Amino acid sequence: MDTTDSINEGGAAGTALRDRFPELAEEGGLPEALADARITHESEQDGGLRMTLGLLVKKPAAPIDIMALESALERCLGMESVKINAALRAKGAAPRRRAAARAILGEPQARPKVTPMGELGQFVGKATVRGEVFKEDSRAVQNGKSWLLSFCMTDCTGSVRVKKFLGGDKPSRAEDVIGAVKPGAYITVTGTLAESKYDSGEIVMTAESIAQAQAPARLDKADEKRVELHLHTRMSAMDALTDAEAAVKRAIEWGHEAVAITDHGVVQSFPDAMKAAGDAIKVIYGVEGYYVNDMDNRPAVLGDSGGEPDGEIVVFDIETTGLSARDDAVTEIGAVIIKAGEELARFHTFADPGRPIPGEITRLTGIRDSDVAGAPSQARAAEMFLEFAGGRTLAAHNAPFDIGFIHEICTRNGIEFSPAYIDTLTLSRSLFPEFKKHGLADVAGYLGVGSFKHHRAVDDAAATGMVLTRFFEELKARGVTDYIEMNEYLSSGDALLRQIKKGNFRPNHIIILARSQAGIRNLYTLITKSHLDFIGKNPIIPKSLIERHREGLLIGSACEAGEVFRRIMGGAGRFELERIAQFYDYLEIQPICNNRFMLSGERPRARDEEQLRDFNRQVVQLGRAIGKPVVATGDVHFLDPGHEVYRHILLTAKGYGSADDALPLYFKTTDEMLEEFAYLGRETAHEVVVANPRMIAGMCERVRPLPPARKLYAPRLDGSAEELRSLVYGRLRELYGDNPPEIVKRRVDAEMRDILDRNYDVIYMTAQKLVADSVGHGYPVGSRGSVGSSVAAFLAGITEVNALPAHYRCQTCRTADFESAARGGYGCGADMPDKLCPACGAELVKDGFSIPFETFLGFGGDKVPDIDLNFSGEYQQYAHKYT
Repeated sequence: MDTTDSINEGGAAGTALRDRFPELAEEGGLPEALADARITHESEQDGGLRMTLGLLVKKPAAPIDIMALESALERCLGMESVKINAALRAKGAAPRRRAAARAILGEPQARPKVTPMGELGQFVGKATVRGEVFKEDSRAVQNGKSWLLSFCMTDCTGSVRVKKFLGGDKPSRAEDVIGAVKPGAYITVTGTLAESKYDSGEIVMTAESIAQAQAPARLDKADEKRVELHLHTRMSAMDALTDAEAAVKRAIEWGHEAVAITDHGVVQSFPDAMKAAGDAIKVIYGVEGYYVNDMDNRPAVLGDSGGEPDGEIVVFDIETTGLSARDDAVTEIGAVIIKAGEELARFHTFADPGRPIPGEITRLTGIRDSDVAGAPSQARAAEMFLEFAGGRTLAAHNAPFDIGFIHEICTRNGIEFSPAYIDTLTLSRSLFPEFKKHGLADVAGYLGVGSFKHHRAVDDAAATGMVLTRFFEELKARGVTDYIEMNEYLSSGDALLRQIKKGNFRPNHIIILARSQAGIRNLYTLITKSHLDFIGKNPIIPKSLIERHREGLLIGSACEAGEVFRRIMGGAGRFELERIAQFYDYLEIQPICNNRFMLSGERPRARDEEQLRDFNRQVVQLGRAIGKPVVATGDVHFLDPGHEVYRHILLTAKGYGSADDALPLYFKTTDEMLEEFAYLGRETAHEVVVANPRMIAGMCERVRPLPPARKLYAPRLDGSAEELRSLVYGRLRELYGDNPPEIVKRRVDAEMRDILDRNYDVIYMTAQKLVADSVGHGYPVGSRGSVGSSVAAFLAGITEVNALPAHYRCQTCRTADFESAARGGYGCGADMPDKLCPACGAELVKDGFSIPFETFLGFGGDKVPDIDLNFSGEYQQYAHKYT
C-alpha cells in the first residue's frame, strides 16, 4: 500500500472524496488525514465488483486509515474489493523539474563524459561509467572500523567491478553509501581503473564519486502507434526472457492500445498479463503453436476427389532446372495412365527451359542442353501433358512440387488448370511410418517394385504408378475403398499420431489468437489436446483439430518457421502458396534482423539480405492476391536491446552453435518498426506496421483468461460426494463401531459438512483413488503437510495420520478411550503406555495426534485444500497415467 509517494497536481484537482461518496458520512466519516482528499482516477473491474481509487492527500495517511476507508467503501458500495493508492500532494501547481543527480559519494561532475563499459577492455586510467548495479558484496573490515564498498554494475555493453574503502570515522555515512548501491540502483561512477591483485588481476575501478542517475527509457513517440501481435514471455521455456507484467506495462507506458501474448505451446503467462493490464490496455491472449497440416497433405485435396482407386489415374513426374516454381523451369514431363494396376498408355516430352541447364542438374538427371534444344516451349509442353491427362485424377511423388510447376506455367500462359491429385509421398508416410526414408527410390526398394532409371520423368512416373498400386492394395486391406475414405483415414487421429511419434511431420509454427471468450475456451482445448493426444518432441496442433475448434480464434502464419514462409523460401509456386495461405486469417512478416541468421551456417537459406527482403515482399504480394491482411511483428523475446546477451546464454545452454549470433528480438517502438520496413515504401510500411495490426487488435474483444475469483471452480468426478461419504463413514464404523464416541462423530460430521458444502469432495476422491491405486500395486504412499489434520482424509485412506485427540482404541470390540489420554496429559497417542482392553482383553491401539482440522481447511472450509503426496519413483509414471 503506497501512502507516501509524492506527485504534483499539475492543474486543478479532481472531485473531492467526500463529495463523490457522501454515504461515507454514515460510515463514521473520513479519517483526518483523508478529510481533504481528492480523486485522481477511479476504475472498476470484474463487472463492478472491484474498484481501484487514486487519491491526492495533503499529508501522509497512516496505513490503518487507508484500510479503514477501503473497508467503508466496500460496505457502502457492496463491492468485494476496493484498493486505494494515496499520493502526497506537492506544494504548488507547476510541473516538477527533473531533479539533479543526488551525490552518494564524493563530488560528482556536472556533465561527465560517460564511456560505454564495452569499450573499456583492459583500459587503465580514469573514466566515468553509468549503469545498473546487479551485484553488491560490501563488507566490514579492520574489526568493523572501516567498510569495503564492493559492487558490480553493467550498461549492457559490458560490466565493471567497483570498490572503495570507506573510513571508520563516520560509520553511519558508510552505511548510507552502501545502502544506496544495492542491486537495481542506476548510478554514475567516476574512478580509476587498474589491475587488482586482490581480484586475480581483474581490472577494477576504485570509485572517486558516485551519483544517482536516471535510467534511460525508450519511448514510443509516434502519433499513431503500432500493436505487437507476437510476444514471448519467460514461459517460452529456455527461449525468451520477457516478464509478462513488464511487457504489458511497457505497452501501457508507450500508449499502445493492445498487446498479444504468444508463448510457445503454453498459456501460463496469461494470469500475470491479465493482472498487469487491468483496464488500461487490451491483452490479446494467444499462443505460438507447433502446427501440422494434416489436411492439405492428405492424398486428394483439390478438385473433385470422388472416385475409386480402380479408376484411370495419370501418374506423372517432371524434371526441372531447380527447386523454385517461380524462378526455375521444366525440362522434361513423363506420365503413364494406369487402371487397376495396369499401365494403359505413356507420355513423354522434353521442354525448352529457355536457359542453360545447370551442371549439377545434368549430372543428376542426365538431361543436357542438346536434349531440350528445339523442344516444345514451357506452355506447349504443359498443354500436351494436359491433353494426355484428359481431366483424369493426377498422382505424383511429392505432388505439390510437380503440380506447382505445371500450375505456374499455366498461370503465366492463361491455361486452365484445376487438378485433383494424389500425393504418394504422403501415402507412404501415413501407411508405412516405419520406413526410414520416403524418397521414391527408397519406397520402391522397400516395396520390391524393382529397379528403374531414377530422375528421368517417364521412368519415375512408371515406378510411382507401381508404388501407388501397392498403396491402394494396402488401403483396401484396411477397409478404405475410395478417395474420400482415404482422406478421412489419413487425417484420423490414430494415423496422425503414428506419424508424429515416428517424426514424419516437421511441425510449423502458427499463431492462434483468441478473439472472443469462446475463443479462449477453444484455445485451451487446443493446448490441452496438443499436450495429451499429439505430444511428440513438442505439443502438436493438427490443422484438423483447429478446424473443429476455430470459433472465436484468429489464425496467423507466424515467423520464418511458419508454413507460408517456409513454402516461399522453398520456391513454391503461386498455386501452392495461395492454396496454403487461404487457411490463415492474416499473414505475418518480421524485420530483416530477425531472419539474418538464415544467411549463416553450413547451408544458408538465403543469399543475402536483399533476398530476405524479397521473401517479405512475396508475403505482402500473396496477402494482396488472396485478400488477407499482412502484419509486421517483432517476435519479441526480451524487452530491451541490452537484454540480448542473456538470451545468448539460454541458447548456449540448449546447445545451439549459433547462440552468439546477433538476434535483436526486443520490443520495438512504432518508429523502429517503420524504419525496419521502409524498403516496402511508406504506405505499405504503415499498412503492415500500424494499420493492419491495429485492425487485428480491433477484431479481438476484451476477454478474461480466468473467471472472476468469486468461487472455487471444482472439476467434476461423477459420484465423488457419495463415494467419499461411503468411504469415510464406512471406515469410521470399522474403527470405532456402529456408535462411535461423540467426540469422533462430531469431528467427522463437521469435516464432512465443510468438505461437501465447498465441493472439495473431488479433491479428496482424486487423492484417494491415486493412493489406492498405488497401494494396490504394492507401492505405499506417504502424505505430507497439513492434510494430516483431516480425520476424513485419514478415514478415506489418503493419509496415515489420525488427527483426533490422543486415545486408545480396540481393533476387536471397537472400544475407544479418550479419557485416559486426557487425564495423563498426552498430546500424542504414540507417547501413551501400552494397555489392554478392559472389555475384551486385547491389546489396545495407541492413536491420535491432536491436530485441529482448521490447520487444513481453515474456519468453515474457507481454505482450499492442498493434498501433498509422495509416490515411489518407480511408480510415479503410472500415477501420472492413472491421473
